[in-house]
Amino acid sequence: MTQEEDLFERLKNLPPRGHHAMLGLYSVADGPDWVEMACPYDPRLLMDADQGLVASGPILSLIDAAAGAAVIARTRQWRPMATLDMRVDYLRAARVGQTLHARATCHHLTRQVAFLNCEVHDGSPEDRVASATLSFFFMDEA
Repeated sequence: MTQEEDLFERLKNLPPRGHHAMLGLYSVADGPDWVEMACPYDPRLLMDADQGLVASGPILSLIDAAAGAAVIARTRQWRPMATLDMRVDYLRAARVGQTLHARATCHHLTRQVAFLNCEVHDGSPEDRVASATLSFFFMDEA
């Protein structure tokens, strides 16, 4: 890998793996300190099929994935990191049949911690499903 190679651009071109692949997560858009990712609707993700309620696990995974990618978008580095804290406020139930979108923004960095906000919607950014605040801990000495 050359110094000129943009690590975030490389990340965007890697195929999803693990549970990200199982959930079908994909990148929608990005900027210098933010990333929007999506999770397509799948009836297997319902925690209550009769009520049409999407389980929280896929929403948490989508938030975490978008936030991790937003840190890389801002730093342009691949540093080992772990989710230090994640607070999610669920504002309403996700609509059955709709793709979920999460837009995470890395708004502050220290030497060892990244701070982020993330908004989740299922079609209209103004009508949010959830709002989250997160922090990631860098596990290296950079």
